[in-house]
Amino acid sequence: MGKYQLFMLILVVIISVIVYQWMRNSGPVHINTFSPDVEYDYIIVGAGSAGCVLANRLTEDPNTTVLLLEAGPVDSDPDIHIPLIFLSLLGSEIVWHYKTVPKHNALLGFKDRRLVWVAGKVLGGSSSVNALVYARGSPADYDTWVEMGADGWGFDDVLPYFLKSEDSQLGEDSKYHSTGGPLSISYPSYSTVAAKAFVEAGRELGYRVGDYNGESPFGFSLSQLTMRNGKRISTATAFLHPIMGRSNLHIGTGVTVRKVIIEDNKAVGVSYIQEPNNVEGSVRAKREVILSAGTIGSPHILMLSGIGPSSHLKEAGIETKADLPVGKNLQDHVQVFLPYLTSPESEVYDTLIFLDSVFNLKNLFQYYVFGTGPLSTSPIEAVAFMNSGMDDSSKYPDIQLHFFGGDDRNTPGSLTDMVEAVFDPNASKRTQRGFMIASSILHPKSVGELSLNITHPFDNPVIDPHYIEDPDDIKGVIKGIRIANELVRASEALHKGLIEFVGENAKLPYKYDSDEFWEWFIRQFLSSVAHPVGTCKMGSVDDPNTVVDPRLRVKGVEGLRVVDASIMPQITSGNTNSPTIMIAEKAAGMIIADCKNC
Repeated sequence: MGKYQLFMLILVVIISVIVYQWMRNSGPVHINTFSPDVEYDYIIVGAGSAGCVLANRLTEDPNTTVLLLEAGPVDSDPDIHIPLIFLSLLGSEIVWHYKTVPKHNALLGFKDRRLVWVAGKVLGGSSSVNALVYARGSPADYDTWVEMGADGWGFDDVLPYFLKSEDSQLGEDSKYHSTGGPLSISYPSYSTVAAKAFVEAGRELGYRVGDYNGESPFGFSLSQLTMRNGKRISTATAFLHPIMGRSNLHIGTGVTVRKVIIEDNKAVGVSYIQEPNNVEGSVRAKREVILSAGTIGSPHILMLSGIGPSSHLKEAGIETKADLPVGKNLQDHVQVFLPYLTSPESEVYDTLIFLDSVFNLKNLFQYYVFGTGPLSTSPIEAVAFMNSGMDDSSKYPDIQLHFFGGDDRNTPGSLTDMVEAVFDPNASKRTQRGFMIASSILHPKSVGELSLNITHPFDNPVIDPHYIEDPDDIKGVIKGIRIANELVRASEALHKGLIEFVGENAKLPYKYDSDEFWEWFIRQFLSSVAHPVGTCKMGSVDDPNTVVDPRLRVKGVEGLRVVDASIMPQITSGNTNSPTIMIAEKAAGMIIADCKNC
């Protein structure tokens, strides 16, 4: 590189840093401040993946007033919009940090045998802090919802709402994709050699390679991401930013809703605490209160409002307004990470992304000037969906593999660090690094529950996911592990330069690759994919196990709906952000239709 080129590179980086810092300290150009003295048509609680969609669609009618309340801040931090950096956000103040209860049969390798569950606490919610993967799941998921009592939620019913949101840059089948919607979907502009090799390894072993959001949900592919031109497209970016100037939309940030105000069996408003001074207040709704606070937040607010299992509410000293199974049916995807070491001389190793060294002049230049390079991709570079054959049904995938074209080794407290500490006390002396594959089960049989902290109900709720209590869940994870290992060892594409799976040569009281070895490994290192759903289950109004009806109205209380991932009767076969956006699109149409005569 000549002196002129070097000078220009340094100049661009300096300008980029100045712009970055300016962006960090700048909020949105315009945001309406809400007034507690105004009575709004609709109050939406939570400006996440669902809430931003609802705010957009409901305010398309200029005569409809909407108040959108969010516990977190505006999404002005530029780190939010750089795809690769999302891991750095997970310990920040723009994320809720919930903790699961200690377990005795799982999470044994984690501090206090507990997991920290994260969820977005910022405009855009979890769509502002997730790994950007866009996956609708299987058509059979939604047809199963109908079988479970959710009339009108079959795949043919919901596909139009997926398409309504989408602005596809994929170049895939137009029957299953559309353009012109607010939400940009694209393949990454940058992929490691290893990620491409992972997809090719699937092809080598006879798996389908293609669009997992198309005709078939099965197969291998580079990840479809909610991004455009190298930047994250959250629901705040897609649905909220373009409409900030609508006079009928008011937004309150730093507003934590405590409970729904219910009078004469009708929701008429919410009470809240607003930062920074923790000012208490309330605001009223003429038509409806809509909870879009997520799988943890929505049931928590319902129970604090007197809607939940009556015996449990009584324990917490809360008067029951509606006796419903709120907090039950908690489902989540679980996974284990498999780290593979590669040779630094190999072609696979050459472009691997190491998070502790990715921020160099070359990568910063590529990103800020062209919107390309490693910073412009998700850490989950590729995915695979398959059926294990364990179940009589093969209508939907039950195993998902996430491929990470690098690792976070040498990052203090990283998962890879923890795994190596158990397997190899001399791990810190290693010079080799590699990539990771995560094995996840998509339809775990173990179902958890969420409840109030009886002593301090307004504190974070008690979360017991009941991970791997059903032995079939362990068998499913093992099946995924064996598929991942087969991909790495049997395919020419991925085997190049492979040295070992971390722990392969460790001296442990279990034979490597035995079922006993992998069960021990799973009980040590099982973690959440951060896809909790189901705590406000949707279904028939006559079903005692449901909280909301198929129009998402809370049973027994007028003027109250839940619109987010908590209403799913059964978890979908893949990442849950896309289905949550669809739920909000469909719900908006229902709300508008139901209010024609109101």
